[in-house]
Amino acid sequence: MDENKLPQITHIKCPNCGSPEVGYSAEVKKLLCTHCKHTWDLPRNTDKIIERKLGEGFNLAEMPKGFGLETKISHCTGCGSEISLPANQVNTSCPFCGSTKVNDEAMNTNVIQPAGIMPFTFPQKQALSRFKEWMNEGWFHPNDLQALAKLEKIRGVYLPFWTYDAHTESTWRAEAGYHYYETESYTDSEGKTQTRQVQKTNWVPVSGYLSHFFDDVTVIASKGISQADIQTIYPFDMKEVVNYDSQYVLGWDCEVYQRDVKEGFQMADAIIDGNLYQMCGKKVPGDTYRNLKVSTHKTNLTFKHILLPIWIAAYFYGGKKYQFLVNGQNGKIHGEKPYSPWKIALAVAGVTIIIAIIAYFIWLGQQ
Repeated sequence: MDENKLPQITHIKCPNCGSPEVGYSAEVKKLLCTHCKHTWDLPRNTDKIIERKLGEGFNLAEMPKGFGLETKISHCTGCGSEISLPANQVNTSCPFCGSTKVNDEAMNTNVIQPAGIMPFTFPQKQALSRFKEWMNEGWFHPNDLQALAKLEKIRGVYLPFWTYDAHTESTWRAEAGYHYYETESYTDSEGKTQTRQVQKTNWVPVSGYLSHFFDDVTVIASKGISQADIQTIYPFDMKEVVNYDSQYVLGWDCEVYQRDVKEGFQMADAIIDGNLYQMCGKKVPGDTYRNLKVSTHKTNLTFKHILLPIWIAAYFYGGKKYQFLVNGQNGKIHGEKPYSPWKIALAVAGVTIIIAIIAYFIWLGQQ
């Protein structure tokens, strides 16, 4: 058998009772038979998690494909996400937007096989508890929103990511500003001459050099969640990524990447450039700076494809989609909630009344 191809796994039978009701459990962090509760370990090797040259990513024909499972891809008409499903499952609700409008038409997967996977370690019960607590927080949200906190629906999904490494050599130039103070005379409201200290800035041209290695710049390859939103539940401890093994995916949703290696690198490149601008800005001497220009040469560009664990609760309110995300490794959360215009208006009115009352008593005191 080709060493680059994983065995095709359609199901696993429990070695204790023979039941096919087997899946990976985030609670026990092992394979679990839901019939007899027997558990057993999965391999946690890392030898196949290798960095590939970026040029290889632009020519993907020879790379391992598929999830190692008998799966197909279902396209969500609600948000456009493409989700991997067991071959015998046609309909499902979309974990990204909550829509049940998922096409029956599906196609066989032909995606790049992940090099690694980070197994779920934050259990569903705790993720659901975080969701309910978060839903009940805050006064400015609609009262009926709390009813959604009673939902028992939060889904664990393995989302596709690209990670990129890069060695950078940057030169920068800017104008460094050094503050100083001068004494200035002015006439006050009573016609008297007064003095005050006024801040001035002396601008000096400066330049410098920065060498830095970026390790695992992580970009989401799904279009169901934005990069900005997913970054709010970073970081993931990349030391916990293990060789991809399709047994970890048993019992879980898994989305196929929608951004290819090239599109993902464009996003990573922008992240790297943004970080370099900030890093070079910190190297500019003085009290402040302006007109910072950074020129960077990037080498040793590599990438890898991995799956990371996310809990997602998606719901609609007022015709708009909202998402709640939980990091499936450490439980860090991010979410969006609608605001009640009536409560906000009431609060603004209350503050206005209080200010008016205070102003009235001040006026009385002056009288």
